[in-house]
Amino acid sequence: MLSAFTSSILFLASYLVYHYQVGSVPFKGQGSIRLVYFTILLTHTILAMTVVPLALVTLFRAFRERFDSHRRIARWTFPIWLYVSVTGVIVYWMLYRM
Repeated sequence: MLSAFTSSILFLASYLVYHYQVGSVPFKGQGSIRLVYFTILLTHTILAMTVVPLALVTLFRAFRERFDSHRRIARWTFPIWLYVSVTGVIVYWMLYRM
């Protein structure tokens, strides 16, 4: 779990540095795929912002050995983190490979 958390932090840092230097890349798709893209992007962005504090609280509770409360929040943190991870790849693919 620490490796997953560390790799997520490293990815977030590299993502922020990249977009600070490059800026925004417009989506070039037209028609209904545009709605699909922006729907996925919107849910990805909102949940990506929520997963940061959730992951920190989940990790903190594990370090404090408060495993009952850790499990309760991890039940929410893991699926949100997984959704953000998968939709991040989908957004990248739609933006740069379509």
